[in-house]
Amino acid sequence: MQKETLIEQARKLINDFTGIKKVSKADLAKKLNISDAVLTFIKQGQAEKLSVEMLNSIIAQLQPGSGFNLVGTSNYNSIQNICLKTQNSRQLNVVIGYTGAGKSVALNDYYRSKERVYYMVCKNSMNRRQFLCAILAEMGVNFMGNVYDMVNKIVDLLNEQPNTLLIIDEAGKVSTNVILDLHDIRNATMYSAGILLAGCEYFQTNIEKAVTKEKIGYPEFHSRVTNWNVLNRPTKAEVTAICQANGLTDEATIKELHRIPNYRLLYNAITNETDN
Repeated sequence: MQKETLIEQARKLINDFTGIKKVSKADLAKKLNISDAVLTFIKQGQAEKLSVEMLNSIIAQLQPGSGFNLVGTSNYNSIQNICLKTQNSRQLNVVIGYTGAGKSVALNDYYRSKERVYYMVCKNSMNRRQFLCAILAEMGVNFMGNVYDMVNKIVDLLNEQPNTLLIIDEAGKVSTNVILDLHDIRNATMYSAGILLAGCEYFQTNIEKAVTKEKIGYPEFHSRVTNWNVLNRPTKAEVTAICQANGLTDEATIKELHRIPNYRLLYNAITNETDN
């Protein structure tokens, strides 16, 4: 793809994101881990000052899976509906899905298209304060204090706006202390914000084991969850639709791909076929 085309794509994504999310270009630059100057170069179309790698990185962060045509699968549509209900009804909900169920793509699509929605991804290496700091950074606040002050800061920010949604992806990686912090945040924002956690099957399994053992804080947290929403495996009809939407029309090849158990592997298979 020509650099000029990438610049135009990046410029549109940047303008759409800042317009919908009501964030400044400076805050977006921090989120993308780039300098303000890079956004200026994109705005002015200064191709000589931008690398293809930088542009692809920006596009990938603002539109995960760009270049691949999405199809409204049952999982995608379910996640969109769950996000909307969680935000509007100020609930605490959980989405449970196997690896490659399409959780992150659907969550990102909702996040990028709605106001007052914050999205963060848990990392294995995060400690308690780093987790809270990541939420605050997503909310546009650079703050690293003690845990008590950080939790209260998050609560204050969520309570400032009605019908806010906090999405936490890869929630199975959170520690016990983070579960306790999330319970405190939930209790303090029940009438102003929704919280949506997404994780693999073991997240639900581990929570339920902790509840059975009456591990401190877990029964209380579990009781706050409105719904545990379990995602489905790809159907043959969905596999066919995704293949056709992305230029793969050979019936024999599509039939072979019907056996693929998740959307991530399907994406890889289609990409390999169409790149040949």
